[in-house]
Amino acid sequence: EDEEDEDEDEEEEIHAVRGAAAASSASALAPPLQRSAEVGEIAASRLSAAQAAITEALGLPQELLECLARWEREQAAAEGQWRLKQSRMYLEFEERKRRLQEQQMGQRKKLRESCDAALRPLYAEGAAVCSELERLLVGRLCRLCEHAPAAAVPQQMLPGPLARVSAVSFGQFESPLRAPGGPSRVLGAVPVSAGILVTLSKICDRNGIAMLPASDDPLAGFSRSGRGATEVKLPLRLLGARVKLLTEAEAQAAQRPADQRTFVVRYAGGEHGGPVEPVQILPEGISLAEYDISFAAGAAALRVEHRTDGPVRCRAEPAAQKQVFASSPVELYTQEVDPETHNIVQVYFSDLRDQVAVDVLNLTGTDTALDGPETCSFESDATGTALNYKIVVRDAAVAAVLYQEDGRVRPSPFVEHRLPAAGSFVTLPDGALGRLGQLPRGLVVAREPRDLPEHPPQWAPAPGLRPKGKHPAELPGLVDVSIVQRGGAVVWPHHECSVPVCAITAADSARLRQWHAQWDAHLRARSAEAEGLAVQIEELLARSKAAGGSGRGSSSNGGGAAVGNGSSGGNGEGGEGGEGGGENGAETRPSAKEVADPA
Repeated sequence: EDEEDEDEDEEEEIHAVRGAAAASSASALAPPLQRSAEVGEIAASRLSAAQAAITEALGLPQELLECLARWEREQAAAEGQWRLKQSRMYLEFEERKRRLQEQQMGQRKKLRESCDAALRPLYAEGAAVCSELERLLVGRLCRLCEHAPAAAVPQQMLPGPLARVSAVSFGQFESPLRAPGGPSRVLGAVPVSAGILVTLSKICDRNGIAMLPASDDPLAGFSRSGRGATEVKLPLRLLGARVKLLTEAEAQAAQRPADQRTFVVRYAGGEHGGPVEPVQILPEGISLAEYDISFAAGAAALRVEHRTDGPVRCRAEPAAQKQVFASSPVELYTQEVDPETHNIVQVYFSDLRDQVAVDVLNLTGTDTALDGPETCSFESDATGTALNYKIVVRDAAVAAVLYQEDGRVRPSPFVEHRLPAAGSFVTLPDGALGRLGQLPRGLVVAREPRDLPEHPPQWAPAPGLRPKGKHPAELPGLVDVSIVQRGGAVVWPHHECSVPVCAITAADSARLRQWHAQWDAHLRARSAEAEGLAVQIEELLARSKAAGGSGRGSSSNGGGAAVGNGSSGGNGEGGEGGEGGGENGAETRPSAKEVADPA
């Protein structure tokens, strides 16, 4: 209150000083204003005389002219008064606005000082909490993932880049922090802080390739999505759902050697402004389907971007003209139908040619050599297209994969993955357990032509799972899977989806033992619930039977009395009829056990 009184006294002194200054300035300006008024009156009288002389030339009556002059004088006087009032009101509003602005500035200053004094201890405590969190988290490696990471899932199976915790911060009253990419959080029109945020710096993508720093990325400022950001900010309360912190052993296993952290593209062409064609990528084993390779600005300005994680470090090296990555193995996912029939469900190969033709050959029960003329013969198909690959099968296994380039036939390294039988339990990359459906028909390799069932996928594809590389368009390679367990919990009803065959792995015995024990416990719990419901149904039926029997007995007795008044045998017949109805009702009503069993 004392401070407010002092402020009011100061304002009154300021207004008094300003009033005195205005009065002195008005007294100093009085003579010049008086002279200007006299000059104005003389000019107005002369103007009126000139206008009267002009009006007389119109030949109008004198009385009408006098009335018109009088009315014009009254109009000018009245409008002048109201214009003066309007000007005074405008000046008053401006003065009030100025005073209100001065008052608002003073109040804002007081609010800021009071806010700083009140929030300073809270911010000091927040800084201490952040310091403690930084001591525990900063520098640790973690794996980003799209869903909550389960403890039983190895870090190599988590679909996300490798990152390092770099900072822990919190928002303040004047500068709230928000996680990028999320909707703005407002309370009315005042922004609120987003709590404690943990900053993660991406080190490498999910394949172990080093990420491109924002300082070295010329397109960092043009990306509207958060995919290319090398820093990710997550609220601390959501950190456990989006990140799995790695142990020291897992962190060492997650990083590639230093010479394998750069995405190397060996290319051909580019001379004299010609097109640049990539012919090989290093390190080996990386799928081309996961990256976008751009030579838009030339080979010296190569840009490689992971489709999900963002731009990575890359280097372009000239190489000889090649179209097949001979060092990358061809991966085949197969099913043994019988000793003489092989079903190749999917084939993944590294080949830059737009059109790739694949042929198969079964040598089971023959003496044909793998390097014989029949095996190495690459003839054109019915459409005239030259063959590029030939898959040779012998004794229910892939024996060789041959490819043709520049007119020469060469063997290619390959890996054959035997798919489990239909109905087997399989695991997915996120650790989910499912039951495998029927395997689709692919490339059928048999001694005699056979027509196997097609078995196309019936359920929608699972999100987040894609083929690992280039494959024939005729082989989508999707198989139906019924998910029975996810995140350590039973999925009921089972989730039905289709997944690429490269995403499934046969479940081991330990996982199956754990699942069967969990499923038995789940069935016991549901059986106990069903028994409890059966008991409740029996109690309800017993109550209904008791209430119905008493009601029917009373009504039958009344009917018997009424009949007895008419004849001697009426009472007995009425009583027997009532009892008989009750017995029939008891016999025809099903028991509680019979009702519960069908359910």
